[in-house]
Amino acid sequence: MVLNTGQVVQGMALAYEATGFAAQNKRVQARAYRVLKFTVAGMIVANIFIYGLVLFPLFILRTANYVVSVLFRYDSAQSTLALLSTRDAVNHFMSTLPLLGLDILVHVKPALFEDIFFGMLDEVDPEYSRVLQKWPRRKFHWARIQYTAKRLFKRYTMTLVASYLARLPYVGWLVMPIGALTMMARFVGYPVSVAIISLSVVAPGSKRSTFFMFKSLLAMRDFSRDLLKPFFSHVGAEPKKQVEFYRAYESLLIGFILAFYFFVQLSWIGPAFYILAQAAIALFIARHTARPPAYTQGAEWVLVSKDAKSK
Repeated sequence: MVLNTGQVVQGMALAYEATGFAAQNKRVQARAYRVLKFTVAGMIVANIFIYGLVLFPLFILRTANYVVSVLFRYDSAQSTLALLSTRDAVNHFMSTLPLLGLDILVHVKPALFEDIFFGMLDEVDPEYSRVLQKWPRRKFHWARIQYTAKRLFKRYTMTLVASYLARLPYVGWLVMPIGALTMMARFVGYPVSVAIISLSVVAPGSKRSTFFMFKSLLAMRDFSRDLLKPFFSHVGAEPKKQVEFYRAYESLLIGFILAFYFFVQLSWIGPAFYILAQAAIALFIARHTARPPAYTQGAEWVLVSKDAKSK
């Protein structure tokens, strides 16, 4: 489905409204502060652990390399350079650790982020929150593993095929632009995609911007699915149903996530924006999904309404 510009703007406006509501609500702020404390503490522990696990052994190796070079009088320049390059690579990786630490916490301690989600939902629509929490949590571990494995295999296969086709004489250079065009058209339509890809071919310097744009769109999809986990876990939605939900509300969600996405990328302060987004998504759920029925044994809940599908 091509993104609807009006709905993207509507999603951004809803994010702004949710942020203002959370900023003025003392109970939401208290829960957010509690979650932030655990998040920052977890990231610091992860930081210390990885530094100790990786950089300390590198320091020992550099010291040993120096001592051995002095004792046996051999040229240690190459080995020292290799160790320094490894250290620089680790430091570059560690510069993104706050977000990595956040990602680990989201999966290891989902209850923390459910707490801020339901705290906001309690304030926005108490009845919705009460009924939703009555539905038993379902995780679908095996279904999620199968879905993830299929998606990774599909991406790997497509990448492998594209890399071989790109080597063909005369037409190989067209493979990547055509692939990018096909995938980007999914979001912005063929006319805009043709213009963007043509610009990247005519002006190679714009390729980085094109790649960044496309990568950000894909990343925002994954980001929104992480924020929706507290909702999906109580809905009991299998991965396929989650994809169906996302596609039904894609333009709204892209706009909503766009308001937070680039702030979340900022080292160390990014988690605060993630927690804010986790709270704000509750307003999105309350506004754009039907309130669930009271839970009874064997009850079913239609996650995506016919109206949402027709958008």
